[in-house]
Amino acid sequence: MPFVTFVTNLPEHKLGPNFNLKLNKILSEAIPEKSSQHFGIHVISTKNFTFGTSEEPAAMLTIKAFGIYTSESCKRYSKAIGEALQEAIELTPSRLLIDFADTQADHVGFNLDTC
Repeated sequence: MPFVTFVTNLPEHKLGPNFNLKLNKILSEAIPEKSSQHFGIHVISTKNFTFGTSEEPAAMLTIKAFGIYTSESCKRYSKAIGEALQEAIELTPSRLLIDFADTQADHVGFNLDTC
């Protein structure tokens, strides 16, 4: 049940149609432990986002999930996601900041229960 927030200063037309679905595919391929059916994705395109001291294209990605994060898995996920976003929207990997946020399964509600 990953909660995903993707914030970027790229305009929506640069992301292309159905970017949420593209991002879902990117993430479910990069993080095979989680099914594409369970990603909750919120994309925010705003000119009010900056990274460092530059207004060059950039993004900040938060993926809150349970039971999948280790030092090694985060390295794999970061590489796969960065490469896929570079190909999909021409986002330079050095302009992507990813927060792999761990949570507890019993703190996630879904379908009238917790996970």
